[in-house]
Amino acid sequence: MTRFFSIMALMIAAAGPALAEWPTESVAIGERDHPKIMVRFGGEVQNPALAAYVANVGARVVAGSDHAGEDWHFTVLDSHEVNAFALPGGYVYVTRGLLTLANNESELAAVLAHEVSHVVEEHVEARLEAQSDALVDGAVSALVTGIFGGGENRMENAVRSGVETAMGQIGAYSKEQEFAADAGGIALLQAAGYRPAAQADFLASMAANAALKAAMEGRAYDETTAPIFANHPAPAERQLRALALAGDANGELGEAAYLAAINGMVFGQNQRAGFVKGQSFIHPTLGFFFQAAEGLRIQNGTRQINILGPNRSTLVMSGGQGAQDLGAVLQAWAGQIPRRDRQGRDINNVRGLEINGMEAITGTVNLRKRGQRSTLRMTVIRFNDGVIRFAGKVRRGDEATADLLWQTVQSFSQLTEEGAAEYAQTYIELREVAAGETVADLTSQIMVRGFTEAQFRVLNGLATDEEPLAGQLVKMVSF
Repeated sequence: MTRFFSIMALMIAAAGPALAEWPTESVAIGERDHPKIMVRFGGEVQNPALAAYVANVGARVVAGSDHAGEDWHFTVLDSHEVNAFALPGGYVYVTRGLLTLANNESELAAVLAHEVSHVVEEHVEARLEAQSDALVDGAVSALVTGIFGGGENRMENAVRSGVETAMGQIGAYSKEQEFAADAGGIALLQAAGYRPAAQADFLASMAANAALKAAMEGRAYDETTAPIFANHPAPAERQLRALALAGDANGELGEAAYLAAINGMVFGQNQRAGFVKGQSFIHPTLGFFFQAAEGLRIQNGTRQINILGPNRSTLVMSGGQGAQDLGAVLQAWAGQIPRRDRQGRDINNVRGLEINGMEAITGTVNLRKRGQRSTLRMTVIRFNDGVIRFAGKVRRGDEATADLLWQTVQSFSQLTEEGAAEYAQTYIELREVAAGETVADLTSQIMVRGFTEAQFRVLNGLATDEEPLAGQLVKMVSF
């Protein structure tokens, strides 16, 4: 369960400015959208000690803000993506991937302080208000019950939007808001006793990671156009400003405590929820995989898998329990679509088929919402002791995109034991550097296929010509 960390007790005996209260509207937005974030980003890490550590660092950061008396909700998301963001009402998120990239507690604190500043300054509300109708419609998402099972009536708020699609449509913070959050974050770092220049340190790590990712994907790297910085000022400019604001002030680094906290943490994509590799989605635990057609993009989540295509097309994969008649499953599933979004009551073009040796049934429903017409193809596949369901929505008449979604559905296959054995979960493991050991020596000890010296350097915040010192703790990757 997400840690809800109230720091009111920290302020009982402290004199300070009058404490502000969250507006009711802000609390409502946070409570509404928190479940959507949990779905989109894999839920919370299953590591109570790590979650408590991050919450404690967050509490220390917000203690100097004028919202210190409010409830703050610090969540570590089980996602390999390098990301941090916030919702109104004190909801702050960091991903496991971001924790992998940070090298000390002050860098984590810098990230949290930046997001806390966005919340305190109500930047998130301003961004949401700019595009208040950006959240995705519920016609497809209301069909999802969760890939790990769950009855037809277990519909949670968490599945009522395709969160990243919605988030991608909401306007980015302005440059002024980003710089203001940087400045506010540095002030919070100083008040908490952390190293103020940690913000610039982590921005450098973010830039190095983005450049490495571009190189691994065969793309040219330009920090002004890199996807991770596309909606932000260029990191070099932010680093210079952050260093100027930090000045010569010192503060706690917290390297040993931080590394101890992330020791043993899952590295890369978590197999518990399956993972994306290129255009493939692989779930060794449940024993299946599928291949997204070229031009589609896979997003993994705890209760559903979103495949995004051209012209705002979507293909949502979910699961369910029970081995009842597939025709009855399809009809009941279609019945969950709100009547106001449907054209006609019946599901059309129903036919049984076989997909890679598994019994399946498919049919289409015509949708109309906000004047836009679309076709929803619904497919149910009998899989082990339950069912797998695909709901693909395209604009009416867009046959080319419909073919891409259907190719993806037809690629669904069972994963053999031999296939599952090819994928092993990886973890962060600390190592003390021996005298004379180099980056080349340490990288050669990492048995993960294709792991490079460049990856080791980015993982440990080492420059291209820098070698670790004897006795230094470094992050390794192990099975």
